[in-house]
Amino acid sequence: MLRLMIQALKIAAVLVLAAAIVITAQRVLSHYISVTSASAASEPITFVVQEQETVDSVASRLAEAGLIRSATYFKLKMRLTNQDSQLKAGRFELRKGMSVNEIIEELTTSRDVEVVQVRFQEGWRAEEYADKLQQVGLISTPEQFLDAINEGGWDYDFLRSRPSGATLEGYLFPDTYEFRADATPEDIINTLLQTFDTKVPPDLRARAEELGYNFHQIMVIASIIEREAAVPEERPLISSVYHNRLRVGMPLQADPTIQYALGEPGNWWPTVTDPNNEAPESPYNTYTHPDLPPGPICNPSLASIEAALQPADTDYLYFVAKGDGSGEHAFAATLEEHEANIQRYSQP
Repeated sequence: MLRLMIQALKIAAVLVLAAAIVITAQRVLSHYISVTSASAASEPITFVVQEQETVDSVASRLAEAGLIRSATYFKLKMRLTNQDSQLKAGRFELRKGMSVNEIIEELTTSRDVEVVQVRFQEGWRAEEYADKLQQVGLISTPEQFLDAINEGGWDYDFLRSRPSGATLEGYLFPDTYEFRADATPEDIINTLLQTFDTKVPPDLRARAEELGYNFHQIMVIASIIEREAAVPEERPLISSVYHNRLRVGMPLQADPTIQYALGEPGNWWPTVTDPNNEAPESPYNTYTHPDLPPGPICNPSLASIEAALQPADTDYLYFVAKGDGSGEHAFAATLEEHEANIQRYSQP
């Protein structure tokens, strides 16, 4: 009897020891799966969750970034705790060494997100947009924004007449915006394009065909008008000059297109004093190329787009700045009149 009792105690001890080993192993394994290496705990990693992104996608990307050890464990944990439906879109600062529970809490907890106000001026080129976004802290480098506008996949009706490979220059509607501090370049671009779609409706865009152009060509004209016009009332007059020149096959000879070709960081719109000698060999050189440039040179205002679509009815082919500080121009129908205006307004 005593022998049986001793044997039973031995078996019980073995079972207790086995259970302890299993529980300990489970805890060690759970901790191993739940927490990445703490040696990199001080390294912040920006992790962006897109709108409508699935838990499966997030789990895979977290594992690829080295933030979790097991995508399967992360997905299981999310679903067992019913947090898979609470995933938040946005930009998160995560660190290696965070536990799965800490990461889940970060990705599912509602937070007040800072809003950043940005003013994009009419007539700015895309590089100036990028500089402004970096200045307010929405992007780290201008290339983040510029690379995004060079990519395809933007599905808007008004973009369909763009040549293959064209950027979004011209269609980034200038206005005052409020963006979430965690907005991605793609978020920002979509907001600009959606605003363009609203501000420049289809019935207005349809006017391009009546003038014999596609909408992209109209946007090129509008962008040049934007850079030339200092007095709002002159926009339709300047538009008429360009339309008349295109009609008779004259080169536009628009200085802003030369500025666009010569622009560089720190001086996107350099002064051009002698375009015939300073103009580079470029498709944007409207002194040597009689056709429209391949794309807009800036992002024009609605007023300039309307002027490009509704030019004044004139026979003007020339204009010259008066140079008196008013911003006004003198218009002419003949070269003789134009030369007389140059002589008149070049006097000290």
